[in-house]
Amino acid sequence: MSYRNYLAAEEELQVRLSEVESHASGLLVGRINVWPPRRTRGREVLGLIQDSGFDLVIVRAGAEDVELAATLNSPTLISWQADTLLYFEISTMSLAIGDASDGLVRLTPDDESAAEVLVERIFADYRNHYSSNPILREINVVAAYRDWARTALGSNKNAVFVALSPNGSASGLCVTDVDDESYDEVLLAGVVPEERGRGAYQDMVRRIGLQARDAGKESLVISTQAANLSVMRAWCRLGFLPTIALNTFHVMRRGVYQARAGDRVERTGQ
Repeated sequence: MSYRNYLAAEEELQVRLSEVESHASGLLVGRINVWPPRRTRGREVLGLIQDSGFDLVIVRAGAEDVELAATLNSPTLISWQADTLLYFEISTMSLAIGDASDGLVRLTPDDESAAEVLVERIFADYRNHYSSNPILREINVVAAYRDWARTALGSNKNAVFVALSPNGSASGLCVTDVDDESYDEVLLAGVVPEERGRGAYQDMVRRIGLQARDAGKESLVISTQAANLSVMRAWCRLGFLPTIALNTFHVMRRGVYQARAGDRVERTGQ
């Protein structure tokens, strides 16, 4: 579900297969977006999940829907909040004048190896909602992000940029969704460890915003988990404002959870 859908659309309540997460976990994984938030939807969501046949359903819902969490457990299902996702947006016209092409290079499919190396360096210790689930912790997040960047390189709907440091070395990587006519959305962004704390990340995001403005886009959108305070501070310094808060829940069949969690303990001793 795209950012603009969260702002304006009535999302159909439906559990949809997540092929990537099913393949990575060995479970049958589905996703459902509960939008816009409605206090009366909890039992309806629970019924859809129970009837879906999925081992795990990842639920995204507006954070203001505080009653939802209490409705997602049943004798056959176990649920927990996995994270909170925050969206921010900025008008590209509010960015300081500058040249986006200075220090920003768009990659092509021929640059796949370079993109994969940067992803491995940048996201080696990254944690997302998978970290809340003892079964999904075995998913290789870096490998998933490498696949994401590789797919983006071959897509007309995405763009992959490398930010350059003053000495010309690669300092960061950014994957954006450029499919909407009015905004670009940053899907994946980060800088290499040695460039952190030096303003390189903030400068890369600013240049991505200038790139969007040069393409005629009105705004730039970006999101992250609520715990990533350092990047949100960088966004606020640039002028980004928060727009949407979404809670992520994992809802699993109790039998599947107990079997897989027990198997993991037996294999790893954890």
